[in-house]
Amino acid sequence: MSAENSVTEIVYAKVFTNQHLLENILSYLSDDFRKNLDVRLVNKSINNTFLRLIRRNHRTMKIEYAYDIEHFETRLKDYIYINYRKIKDQFVLPYFIFLNTVVGVKVEKITTRRLWMLEKKFKRRLHDLIHSQLIGTNGTHIQSLINLEDICDGCEKCSNIAKKCLEYGPLRFSTLQTMTYSKNYKKLHVTDKLFEVIAEYCISKSKNKEECFKELDKTILSTISCDKLAIRINESRIFPEDEEGLEYDHRHMPREVIDIILRKWNVKSIKLSMLHITNEQMCSVEWLQYDYFNRVRLNDPYLETKQSDLKFNHVEVSLSYSLDCVRDLGNRQLVVNEPKGYDNFIPNIRRMFPTDRITMELPHWYFIAEIDIEKKMSTILEVVTMEQQHNLSLDIKFFVNIGIVKKLNEGTNREELLGVASGYVHQENRLHCFKKSSPFNAEHGPEVFLDNRWIGSRFQVRDTVNQFNFNLDVYIKEKELEKGFDKEQLQEYPNSFVGHFFA
Repeated sequence: MSAENSVTEIVYAKVFTNQHLLENILSYLSDDFRKNLDVRLVNKSINNTFLRLIRRNHRTMKIEYAYDIEHFETRLKDYIYINYRKIKDQFVLPYFIFLNTVVGVKVEKITTRRLWMLEKKFKRRLHDLIHSQLIGTNGTHIQSLINLEDICDGCEKCSNIAKKCLEYGPLRFSTLQTMTYSKNYKKLHVTDKLFEVIAEYCISKSKNKEECFKELDKTILSTISCDKLAIRINESRIFPEDEEGLEYDHRHMPREVIDIILRKWNVKSIKLSMLHITNEQMCSVEWLQYDYFNRVRLNDPYLETKQSDLKFNHVEVSLSYSLDCVRDLGNRQLVVNEPKGYDNFIPNIRRMFPTDRITMELPHWYFIAEIDIEKKMSTILEVVTMEQQHNLSLDIKFFVNIGIVKKLNEGTNREELLGVASGYVHQENRLHCFKKSSPFNAEHGPEVFLDNRWIGSRFQVRDTVNQFNFNLDVYIKEKELEKGFDKEQLQEYPNSFVGHFFA
């Protein structure tokens, strides 16, 4: 063997025994492993590293149905996305088998979304494959299972796995009834529909209000507890066709059901998710025929909402899939006969879920009003200060289109940069984050999920008398900032909103 060959083999050996180097090499490949299966043939070291990366990347799995909202009625239903990669119906089984048998993946967290929109046969088969190939009979590794009950309405397989998870839901009533064991969950998900079902079950088992509340006490057990309760509220549920009130709106919830869950489960923090549409579209109305339960909505006039004597560490609010609530918080330009009143949102939260800390995210992918940033900021400030909140720290993340920070002056036919709304003080710290999202519109379609870097700037409002602190963190896509403005514009409008991003 020549000295040159010997040196080459030594170098090769060092490369193929260095896991860090191998992972760096493989990182240049497509992140869709199905396109790179041939690299397994290079050698054993490459194959082992390749499979290890797949195992690592599939410990958490997001399985969802996504579609072009512009073509909702004609959308296809023969595909899903797994970790943001499109998989056709016929390839799901081999995909899962490969993960299970070849890769040996140990899935710890599974989140599904909108699988209830799939064809009945496909979604049932998908449900069973998730159990058999990803979770396994014993569910040894699974720690979090979210939304799978959306397509089975609470089957025995799911309720058995609920016993093993640290995070689970949203609970169907059938699963709730099996929770007679002792367990502390890190996080449990429930829905406004579940509150109604519990109320109606207790009514059906009783002859009067006193018996109803005794039944409620027996139904919600204190054997389980959860650190965080995630409550999902559907903004657009409707009454049955023979009832009045068919217009879309948030619906009443039975207050006593919510309160007993909060107490008996020893809930420490809350997450509220406002969802424009779910698979639970029809309201239960039987409980409304009785005067047993107080009715409450988060968009009711806040003075009508009774103050709870509980206290929570933190209330997190997600508006990622909201239309109505996010519109009202940022606009208050309400259309007649459309849902109203979400400007009562924050004071109602503090009455139902008393806390000194609220965080909220106003999303960018569902509803961005075409009004200027000054108007938007002024409206948000008007909403969050309407009750003159005491002892509250409120943080809002607001993701915006670049178009609302500038406007065309029709008189001069020139583009002007808008300023910061009065009342806010700009903070110098620069923020950034990455968000993976899909626009799902006719221009882009659901073929690609966009992974964008967003640049943020913080604007603060302080009320030292009432101990109220409000941070509005406004984020704009980095690419839009880089392309949307020139130096002359920024020099002409030195106090513009966007100028703070370049300071």
